[in-house]
This record gives sequence, structure tokens and C-alpha cells, in this order.
Amino acid sequence: MHIEIMERYQLDRKKIEDDGIEYLTSQKNNMDFEQVVLLVDTFFDEKEARKQMAAYCMKVTDYACVKAAFEYTSLYNLEQEQEVLFERYQKDPILKDHILVYDLARQSKQSKGKTAHIMETARTLYGQVQDDSLKLKLDLILQYELLLNDQHTVEKFYESMIMKLRNLDPSYVKTVLLTRLVHYHSRSLFIDSDDWEEAEKNCLANIVNPLAPPFFKGSAHQIAGSILAFSSKLECSLSHLWKANYYYNVSENVEAAKRVTSSVIPFCLNLHKKQIPSKINFQEIDKVEQAHYFIVHDERSKAVCLLEDLLTTDSSHFKANLYLAFLKRNLSHLMRLACDYNRNAFELNLIKLFANRL
Repeated sequence: MHIEIMERYQLDRKKIEDDGIEYLTSQKNNMDFEQVVLLVDTFFDEKEARKQMAAYCMKVTDYACVKAAFEYTSLYNLEQEQEVLFERYQKDPILKDHILVYDLARQSKQSKGKTAHIMETARTLYGQVQDDSLKLKLDLILQYELLLNDQHTVEKFYESMIMKLRNLDPSYVKTVLLTRLVHYHSRSLFIDSDDWEEAEKNCLANIVNPLAPPFFKGSAHQIAGSILAFSSKLECSLSHLWKANYYYNVSENVEAAKRVTSSVIPFCLNLHKKQIPSKINFQEIDKVEQAHYFIVHDERSKAVCLLEDLLTTDSSHFKANLYLAFLKRNLSHLMRLACDYNRNAFELNLIKLFANRL
């Protein structure tokens, strides 16, 4: 795609590599924001690309690009540049609503335990703003807050959000809002429904989208890898999961990257009774997956000690209960787990899988 852009605007590869944004903005060739992002992400590594785009966000002046800059600085947590945009356009009659919505998005990312305030403000703003992209942005802020509280409601509102998206004019903002919606929708399909085929399709949409941010690509690879682990495609599953780890690290989400290697990959390997590779430190694996490993490798006493210790601390620990019931071949315990009305579809699928293995 970047080759087509370069040919269309007769751009010099060497000058892009040497001068970056300075060269691209000197051409007066009316490239749109999305094309600039594609070129910068192609020619520079993640850190340098963010630096180049931060500079670009400070240079743009036409409304379409400024709106895209609001989204870009929000998406990549460019707080200093975002603050400049807020100050620069605080009195602009067209962009003042953008400041309100994107400031709320910033609060949503930073706040803990303030879900009620964020959701109330989002609903209030929804009745005030006119821009359809801002209405969709508010929808996605609400979905994020609900997900933080384990309320997966994307399925219920997905069609209405997709309709709003389809009605937007093509732009960088439209493309990126789609990647966020696909991200939430994939998670909801995987965790709250049995439609894993549709979940995998949604994941692949973000995996192949060059404008999907690294975190969303990481999430897509993680879900796709987890789905494949339940089939006989373990190697393909692990390939996705290691890519998830890579993209989470690129996005500087250390916790998500660590979770892949400490929990998700060990779970998938244990599911297929495989050894843990040497590049994963066994002592850094979650205790419950250490126990799972001991179960599938016939070290029952070690597994029991770990699981009982976990349940002493948290008697409702789902996986600890699941693995202990499986280890003790306690079908009634599994049934009690299944009868908990708080169980999501993914957990119910796990219970069914282990019950079938008894």
C-alpha cells in the first residue's frame, strides 16, 4: 500500500528515510492523514514513528487532519501533544466538542473506580455533540468502562455502532474507530458467546489492517491463538500468541505481554500436554497454570498443594476450582461451577471440556 502512495505522489524513499515528516509536509501534495500514518509506520520503527507522528499532529491545520490528530494523540497516549491541541482549539466552535469528548477519553484511561462518573458524563455529552464520529467515540468509551467492570455488552449494541460507522465519511478516524470496535467485538464474541468462528474472523480483520494499533493487533493475535488452541492447531496457536506478546511489548503494555507468557501460552501447552519451552521461566508462570502443568504430567501432589493454597486465599478462584475438580474427578464440583449464573460462555466451555476429559 505504501508503494502505491509513493508512486501516486512521486515521493523519494531516501528523503522520507532521512527527513521523515519534514519531507512529507514540504511536498504540498494533499496527502490525507491516513496516508501519512501508513508511510511513517512503514519507514520507521515504532518509537520513531510515534515521534514523527507527534510532530505531524502539531503541524496540521485543516479540520479533517486536526480531528485525526485528536484521535491519534488519544490512541497513542501522546499526552503533551494532546494538551497542546486542547489549548489551541478550546475556543474553536467546530472543535470544542472534540476537546470535551477526547478529554473524557483521557479521563477514562486514567481513572480507576470512577466508572459511574465517566458513564454519566458520556451520556450527557451524547445529547450535546453533533459530530457522528464523536457519538461513536462516546459509545466506545462506554463500552470500555463496561469491560473494565466485566460487563460485556458489545454484542447488544454492535449493530447500532456499525451503522454509525458506515455512515461516516472515509477518514483516518473512521478506520481507527473500526479497529477499536472490532477489538471489543472480538473479545465479546470470544468470552461471551460460542461463535468463535466469527470471533476469529474479527481478529483477522485487525491482524491484517495496517492501521490497527499494536495493542489491538496483540489482542487479536491473543484471541485467535487461544481459539486455535482448542483445536489440533497448536503450532499455529503458539505462533499467534508469541506475536501477541511481541505487539503488547511494542505498545509498551508490559502487563498484557507478561500475561501471555505467564498464563495464556502455558495454558495452551498444558491443554495439549506439552512441555514448557526453556524461554519461559517456570517460576514466573501463574501458580494455577503451574498446577495445571503438574496435573497433565502426573505430579498430583504438587498440583494439590498449589491449588489448595490458591483456594485458601480465594475460595472462588475459577481455574483453581476447575483444576481441583478435574484432578479429583469430582463431577458434582464441576456442575456447581457450571451452575453459577455469573459464568461467561468461555468459562462454561472450559468446564465442558474438562468434564468430557474425566
